[in-house]
Amino acid sequence: MNTLEIIGQRLKEARETAGYTPEDVAQKLGITKDELSLFESGRQNPPLSLLRKLAKLYGVFVSYFYGIEKPKGEVFNLILDKAKELSLPPETISQVHRFIFLCKEIVKLRQKLGIPKPEIPYYTLNQGSIEKQAKEVAEAERARLGLGDSVVPSLGEVLEDIRIPVIRLPLGMELSSAMVCDESFGAFILVNSDCPYQNQLIAYEYAHILQRKDKAHLNKDGQEDDFSERFVVHFLMPESLVKRLVRQHHNLTDVWALISLRRTFGVSYETLISRLHELGEIGEKDLNRLLRANLWNLEIKLFGEPKDPAPWKISKVLWELVLTAVKHELISISYASDVLEISPMQIQDILYELEEIELSRS
Repeated sequence: MNTLEIIGQRLKEARETAGYTPEDVAQKLGITKDELSLFESGRQNPPLSLLRKLAKLYGVFVSYFYGIEKPKGEVFNLILDKAKELSLPPETISQVHRFIFLCKEIVKLRQKLGIPKPEIPYYTLNQGSIEKQAKEVAEAERARLGLGDSVVPSLGEVLEDIRIPVIRLPLGMELSSAMVCDESFGAFILVNSDCPYQNQLIAYEYAHILQRKDKAHLNKDGQEDDFSERFVVHFLMPESLVKRLVRQHHNLTDVWALISLRRTFGVSYETLISRLHELGEIGEKDLNRLLRANLWNLEIKLFGEPKDPAPWKISKVLWELVLTAVKHELISISYASDVLEISPMQIQDILYELEEIELSRS
């Protein structure tokens, strides 16, 4: 098979994986269906500028079209199969596809650099109380991670510091988060970069990783998992911490107090208000009233779209691995720019600044 045929085959595979029709692609990229057919049949070589647009649309690297970096591994195929079973839109499946590629890149770079995957504890659940077990696991993890009784403003930062990649991509309205966990490759979390309560979503997926219930999980609206939901509450909002912060506010039914607490914990209003109710800080009458109120809309009007505090672009772990691999000449700058979605010139500038800082420190 020659290069043109490989490119054509990969173009068709990537399009079908994402669930796009030829008409969809032609309309989105401003080309004709006949032109796309020429590229996919291997009869015409697509320009690099178009390959870049197609790679972004399908959620792959440009190198994939040349027969390089085809994702392998049961766990990665599993999460893609689950995304298709949920009938997610092509735009979302493309981002899940990109998540898989980024996970595989992290695995490959760890192997090249001789960096082991992080060791993550495994908590076996029994037939006892889910509430009790979720609280015990949350307390154990807070102690293990050295969090004490403090607020966790960005759980993503905490997990990336222990080498668990938290990859942020726009997932649309139907998928909030996902995770894959494999004994050979390690654990990876995907979170919707457009979601305003990412802390809660990351904690939810981390709970799935800790209990090893599934190798792959996708969090679509309407799905429930009792252990993970209760883990989120006890991990992000332990009773002693909530009560300490509550004392700073004179009236918890005051809108300003609720907005402040939500922004502090990085959870949804429903999760916050329900937690305050179960700790006896909000009564039944106020619970129903506040759950019906559109506090999200008010917060957006007051502060703009809620966001986590300055999260890493894509993933801190990925950035470190890619830049280290470039410095050791294990990958090219052009390949690094493909992975990180920035120009080779920007990578050169970042490497130069890193070198300047390291030289001044020595």
